[in-house]
Amino acid sequence: MIRIICRDAAGRVGVDVPVAELPRLLADKDTRLWVDMQGASNGDYERVLAQVFHFHPLAIEDALRDTHLPKLDDYASYLYLVFHTVNLGEEPMDMDTEEVDVFLGVNFLVTIHEAERRSINRCWNAEHHAEVGLARGPAMLLYELLDSQIDNYIPLIDAFEEQLEKLGDDIFHSNEAERDMLNRLLTAKSSALRLQRILTPQRELLGRLSTGEYKVVPTQVRMYYRDVYDHLARLANLSDSMRDLASSTIETHLALVNNRMNEVMKVLTMVSTIFIPLSFIAGVYGMNFHFMPELNVWWAYPLVWAVFISIAITMLIIFRRRKWL
Repeated sequence: MIRIICRDAAGRVGVDVPVAELPRLLADKDTRLWVDMQGASNGDYERVLAQVFHFHPLAIEDALRDTHLPKLDDYASYLYLVFHTVNLGEEPMDMDTEEVDVFLGVNFLVTIHEAERRSINRCWNAEHHAEVGLARGPAMLLYELLDSQIDNYIPLIDAFEEQLEKLGDDIFHSNEAERDMLNRLLTAKSSALRLQRILTPQRELLGRLSTGEYKVVPTQVRMYYRDVYDHLARLANLSDSMRDLASSTIETHLALVNNRMNEVMKVLTMVSTIFIPLSFIAGVYGMNFHFMPELNVWWAYPLVWAVFISIAITMLIIFRRRKWL
């Protein structure tokens, strides 16, 4: 689906303009355009990008393939950007990401994405562009979209931190199976790493936008990008902390598992230690020798049991004094 919003020099805003009007509107340098392409890419997308906007083939190829990390390419008369949106997944500590491709020119903004985006839909009305949005230029409209998306990271990271804290408590108090607990911890660490891989290059992207000399980004707009960069830098630092917290929680969980295993091995070792001398005595009297005088006296059997019990009690006393029990 291709939809278009335009704002002419007189301040008139047109919503859902026909695609056939795009070449005429683009030729008018006083008209500002926002073209949004939503859904799976098709031939219409490539035709508009190549034949109407005349974007570079490499940029078009990248825009129609959902496989890139955040980046910024300068093509002099326009910029090509890739940034990622993030939402909570269906499972705890899981998240869904989506790539959004952007072409920014002096009088146009093109956004390409598959799923519906609330940050874009909020701006898709004539009232919004009467005084803000396209009224302040495509570069400011891009700032609004980026700022809105960065704000969406905050509840995500807050939810992740809450889940990590709960996981940290669960490893000490939960009766959950160790394999299930480890799977939850590994999912948390994987999500933290994915978030870091997204936020770090996006922070660099915003840093370039806020400091670079790009023709399509007016000087007065750079300070707004700088504000988004500061927010993103703080979130990137939080994602680093989350990754470290997830790693330390996994290490703590594994240490607890090893400690429980050592406790089990200690008990088995003590039981084995007690039964080794008992097994030796039982083995001696299990040998088939004809000459064993004590087998023919009445006190031999009680004596063996007394020896068994004495050995066991002695071993338990030794274990107790050494605080093994």
